[in-house]
Amino acid sequence: MTDFGVSDPLTGTITGKVNVNGRTVKFQEDEKYGCFSIKPRCLQLFNTIRWHVFWQCVFSFFEGFVVNGIINVIIPALEKRYALSSSRSGLIASGNDFGAFLCYLFIGYFGEQRHKPRILASGILLMSIGCFIFSLPQFVGGKYEYTVSDISNTSENLCNKLNQLNISNNESGREEVQNSNAVMYGLFLVGQILIGVGASPMFTLGLTYIDENCKPKLTSFYISWTFCFAAFGVAAGYIVGGQTLSLFVDINRVDPSSVPLTSLDPQWVGAWWIGTTISIGAFLIVAFPILGYPKRLPGYHQLQHLRRSEAHTGTDNRLASQATFGKSIKDFPRALLMLLRNLPFLLVSLACTTEALVIGGYATFGVKILHQRFNLDLPTAGSIFGIVTIIGSGGGMLLGGYLVKRFQLKCRGIMRLCSGFMMVSLLLSPAFLVHCPSPSIYGVSTLYPGQESYHGLSSGCNDGCGCNTAGFEPVCNGRDNMFFSPCFAGCSEMILANGSKMFKNCACYNETYANRTLPALISGTCSNTCDWMYLYCVLVFLTMIVTFATMSPATTTTFRCVPNNLRSMALGISILIVRLLGTTPGPVFLGTIIDSTCQVWESKNGGDIGACWVYNSFDMGIKLMVWWIALKATGATLFIIASFVYKPPSEDESQIYIPKPVPVDTVRDAIMNK
Repeated sequence: MTDFGVSDPLTGTITGKVNVNGRTVKFQEDEKYGCFSIKPRCLQLFNTIRWHVFWQCVFSFFEGFVVNGIINVIIPALEKRYALSSSRSGLIASGNDFGAFLCYLFIGYFGEQRHKPRILASGILLMSIGCFIFSLPQFVGGKYEYTVSDISNTSENLCNKLNQLNISNNESGREEVQNSNAVMYGLFLVGQILIGVGASPMFTLGLTYIDENCKPKLTSFYISWTFCFAAFGVAAGYIVGGQTLSLFVDINRVDPSSVPLTSLDPQWVGAWWIGTTISIGAFLIVAFPILGYPKRLPGYHQLQHLRRSEAHTGTDNRLASQATFGKSIKDFPRALLMLLRNLPFLLVSLACTTEALVIGGYATFGVKILHQRFNLDLPTAGSIFGIVTIIGSGGGMLLGGYLVKRFQLKCRGIMRLCSGFMMVSLLLSPAFLVHCPSPSIYGVSTLYPGQESYHGLSSGCNDGCGCNTAGFEPVCNGRDNMFFSPCFAGCSEMILANGSKMFKNCACYNETYANRTLPALISGTCSNTCDWMYLYCVLVFLTMIVTFATMSPATTTTFRCVPNNLRSMALGISILIVRLLGTTPGPVFLGTIIDSTCQVWESKNGGDIGACWVYNSFDMGIKLMVWWIALKATGATLFIIASFVYKPPSEDESQIYIPKPVPVDTVRDAIMNK
């Protein structure tokens, strides 16, 4: 006998009893949509899985916008503004994962039996706070200080015997700036940690909420849409961040017309903080629609009746299928042990880790690579990378989800599909050998006149000028060679001609050219963009398609190869492994590779180094290609091994782990008849 009971007028919760196999089972399901006691009938339109997926897509857009878009595109600006190496700036990008490590595990386990949308909304609010803290350094720190030559001819970037005395007098001031930068670096890490903690419920409970409230064949399709919108957000972040970097960093404090720099100058720092400030309000707005969803959507039990387990038979699925399992902390160790003994699950998680190493590293430094290797300014590099990202990654995610749905692939087939995508990406690894020719810099890539071996930037012609590498102000001879700064060119005088800086009395320039066809050195680099950039963008577009095509299928595989009651915890452990071994070390690892190709470092007080000014493009390309091949080959191998060790359940076994069915009459009908 079935009794749908009554609806609580305050909460909209329906309680009742159903007869299942001769015994009475109580249920409490299908709450109405709304916040607290405010649940009007007009809002029930949103109480469907499609609308929930829509709001998750909105969240994913802004999460991708700030975490993988804005923050990644502003990394080069933060390096210059706060004197950071690529390995240290990579740690900022990785900070998003630090606080989320344990959250994934415990939220995935304890959140499975609790009100998921409320946990999701709380996390989104925490992300808003994290964005606020990340933006604080711009408002609590001092103004950006740069070093350029000026008409007074007293700058450190000009050859001046007084420079040695000026350096000594500035020691205390530089030490204060260095201490301030350390505090700001800490704020960046704290902000990123809070953002990571806030996002962790959405990547565990949020995806599980979709899986348990939709038909099994639609899970990968819906998840691919959330990932796709995350990719759109990343692309929007790159584009918006690139445009904000064309504005001077202290635009809220100084008149931009008084700044003697342009976005083409190596020392230019753009307004990195605008994007993260926008995200504060965006997350506040998104949290409330998510908060209104019930614990389970209407029709939940009927969907479970349609579901069949595909869990790997090597796990103790009978124990996991018990109704009381997972509701007590005493079950946590046993649940953890079950998943760690599930070999296909672990292999898939490790394969995803290799992809995370690639995505985490390249997303962080993709704009910088484009900026350095193709002689582009940061706003242009950010916009180009954003356009390539929005088409490549978004298209890849939709492609992966569509193929799983179109061919109705089972767990083993999905694993082999992911392996195939990674093998294709191996063929695209030569993309990293493509780059524009770099201009020769005296003392770095070409010898000063009269030198027989490299001795660095210093030479007899600039000896005693007191030059340093605190500021990179290149000057070009009008051909293919340039000096690091007017000081290293031995120039002692600067003039303005038609708005351009020109330098006279340059000892190194006079020694270099006996034929004085050029009256003076010109401020700026000798480099120009080249047509190779277009080939590189096409190849990067293809690599993004095949890389991101594995994301939603791999997540679906995680859901399928574990017992249904352990899906959230399995996803939490998988993400924990991926973040711990992939996205966290990924930016630091790639940043260290990029740092290893540095040729000229920024000099700081006490002999310390800051950001890198000049890189060896050829060496960088070789190392990037080796990095790409190693990770992709490892991931493809792990997916193949997982497909062979996976043992699907028999037809009879697949029905053992289904939650107890309820009558065909839907609870939605009960609600509508009240």
